[in-house]
Amino acid sequence: MEKLTRRRSQQRHRAHVRRVRLLFFALPLTTLLLAACARYTLGTRTKPPFSTLAIAPVKNETSAAQMQAPLSQQLTQLLSQENNIHVVGDNSDVTLYIHITGYEHTVAATDPHDTTLGNSFNLRIRALCTLVDNRTGKTLFEKREVRATTVAHAMSGFTAVEYQTMPVLTRALAQKLRDTITSTW
Repeated sequence: MEKLTRRRSQQRHRAHVRRVRLLFFALPLTTLLLAACARYTLGTRTKPPFSTLAIAPVKNETSAAQMQAPLSQQLTQLLSQENNIHVVGDNSDVTLYIHITGYEHTVAATDPHDTTLGNSFNLRIRALCTLVDNRTGKTLFEKREVRATTVAHAMSGFTAVEYQTMPVLTRALAQKLRDTITSTW
């Protein structure tokens, strides 16, 4: 009986020592973690070196002619949601130049009954963007490549679905352009 009591006492002592050790290591670790998280801020860390931005007319050297207007509108809308950047027409701090350099579509899936007919297509767009500071004439970044991809499902012909999917593709490109402009700093 005495051995059993001594064994239980030793087990309790070991359990207590483990708890103290765990607390000894967990407390400083928790303090360090909380201290590291205290400096975290949501969104971009620093403000860009400009507050107003103008978007120059989009240049397009691809065969898809309907891209420029939706891209400009969608990018303007996305940037207007940013608290620290205002899109203006004239007298801006910086001007963004966008040059659409590539557009392609490839067959992603074919009709199981006729493999010459595509059912799904991968649409890809590629653009180069340049941001110029109008106050100093300095180029903040030049010919930075931005790409976007989407899938179009065509059951009644590619031309109609391409036309319908173009706003989705330009919106994806506008989001990537916004991210490029706002996250660089």
